[in-house]
Amino acid sequence: MRTGTAGGLSPEEETTMALACALYERGAWAESFRLLLRLSAAGKRTAPLLYNKALCLERAGRREEALSCLENALACLKSGKREWVKPSGEEAALQTLYEQQCAKAQYRFPMREEEAACLPDYARERVLRLMIDLYAQQKDGARVRGLAASLPGKHFDNLERALRETAEKEM
Repeated sequence: MRTGTAGGLSPEEETTMALACALYERGAWAESFRLLLRLSAAGKRTAPLLYNKALCLERAGRREEALSCLENALACLKSGKREWVKPSGEEAALQTLYEQQCAKAQYRFPMREEEAACLPDYARERVLRLMIDLYAQQKDGARVRGLAASLPGKHFDNLERALRETAEKEM
């Protein structure tokens, strides 16, 4: 388990993030985005916050801004301060529950702060998959292939589709 993150959220901010995620999942994208913007304006910069902003920006048709958020989310995941401790029984159970929860989740749904904290590889994978979708929409085969290479051995429907679509465009 991780005990600290650079740029993490306070408990009140985590509640705001959870509300933003719930609103997005219910289709209240504008309200969700408004809460995410409020967190950003307060100087917060976490991978889940940036990922969730990217989801909203994509819905608004602002792909370049969404990609910028995703690039920043990857940077947060790479530079995040990680202090690992051996999980207690409760923490190990929590991690197992997050793994089960995330295994069922679709990558195009909001990411919670704790999911990224417990499962940083999962968070990175979600960011990369959304980036692949956006670059495929832009018909940028080189970027799609580059990102696909960073997911070796992974077989996702969106990844296969993006590779196929961009290959067809280049022929």
